[in-house]
Amino acid sequence: MEMERLQKEVERLKDYFDAIDADREKAYHESRDLRRMSVQAVRDIQRGRFDDARALIESGKEISSRLKDKDVRYGFVEEAQQEYTEAAFTLAFVLRQEPMTQEELSASERGYLLGLADSVGELRRHILGLLRDDRLVEAKEYMELMDDIFGMLMKFDHTDAVIPLRRKQDMLRGIIERTRGDLTNIICQKKLESCIKENSGG
Repeated sequence: MEMERLQKEVERLKDYFDAIDADREKAYHESRDLRRMSVQAVRDIQRGRFDDARALIESGKEISSRLKDKDVRYGFVEEAQQEYTEAAFTLAFVLRQEPMTQEELSASERGYLLGLADSVGELRRHILGLLRDDRLVEAKEYMELMDDIFGMLMKFDHTDAVIPLRRKQDMLRGIIERTRGDLTNIICQKKLESCIKENSGG
């Protein structure tokens, strides 16, 4: 039986999958770097180091651009893109700036939307900080922003194979309701304190 053609075909496929494996390895290391930079950027935002966060996000853009067409093939790339866009959204929201588009961030479509969803959790953290500082007006504004983002994301009713948002939508509903409850409790507490102060003649 003649096997030469089959041998050549197998060798061709070996080269094909070797190239994929090398590409995956490179993407893995770049994704790890992007996630590390993005996580640090969020920490910097939480600590008020906005210039440091901005620099990390800007540095991540080049990596994200190289990775954005690989997220469907490699799940870890999508996770890195989520972390990256979450950091970019969080910085924009905290600084009250207009968020960048998907193209401006050099992110994938899925990474962009999933990062937007994840940024709501950081907004809750920001609101709780505002409440601790007695900045109720700002906290209410960010509560409205959370509602707006949730409304935008609820427009997507696709299977997880297209965009895995359904579980995040359910999680966001809980995050928003807990935050609304925290905000309402503080407002009621402040009103009660004010009434007590007025009635005591203070």
